[in-house]
Amino acid sequence: MIFLAYLYDLPNATEGVDAIVNQMTTGSFYWFVPMILFFTFCIVFIGGITRQRIRTGTADYSAWGIIASMTTLLPALLFSVQAGFIRLDWLVIVISLNILTAFWFFMDKKVTEV
Repeated sequence: MIFLAYLYDLPNATEGVDAIVNQMTTGSFYWFVPMILFFTFCIVFIGGITRQRIRTGTADYSAWGIIASMTTLLPALLFSVQAGFIRLDWLVIVISLNILTAFWFFMDKKVTEV
């Protein structure tokens, strides 16, 4: 088992599950949180567009974009409660995505539609 020491460092399990996940996201698998956020965004965005297109025949992309970005913001803010779980640049990307989709939503609609 000495060959595994160079591939994967076992986390310290004496502090609880949150410490294990925090060590995992900062060390060996740092793409864990961005993958969760991207998965959340894609599921809401693609699922909403698909269901709306099936029901009405057309989809409102800007509305589903802002809904998906706000849905992604909530886990990102929850991940930021514990220090080190989410990096600051990923949180800035999610907030920027919210601002851009809100701008897209309000520029796409007429004054009477919003």
